[in-house]
Amino acid sequence: MDAAPARNKTGVELARPLSKAAPEIIGSMPVIVDSPFVFTIGGRKPFASFGSHKRNFDKVSGTSGWVLHDLRRTCRSLMARAGVPRGHAERCLGHTIRGVEGTYNRHKYDAEMMAAYETLAMLIARILEPTPNVRKPRGRG
Repeated sequence: MDAAPARNKTGVELARPLSKAAPEIIGSMPVIVDSPFVFTIGGRKPFASFGSHKRNFDKVSGTSGWVLHDLRRTCRSLMARAGVPRGHAERCLGHTIRGVEGTYNRHKYDAEMMAAYETLAMLIARILEPTPNVRKPRGRG
């Protein structure tokens, strides 16, 4: 896990734990032998050029009118919907905590972020594969 400050929006080190679903998804992806990168195009360098790949994705999927930052917004909104505490969700997104809280609280929140990502993964799974919660009335159909 690369938590280098240069790779984070705020310029500070931030390790983000993975939900249980993430390694399953990553494990199902094709592997380029001898490449140290999980997300790569040719195996020699990490995935980059998000803008050009997004344009390609939009074209293939027929979507438009959204930007990559919308994924962060959706993530944060879903965490709120799932009941993730505000401070935990903000830390998951790498937001700087300001004021007295940000100055004096040096706890890393690893377990709390892991729980937030798990909660988010479960909500996404329920959205993608909803469990029917309505039964047909007796005597019909």
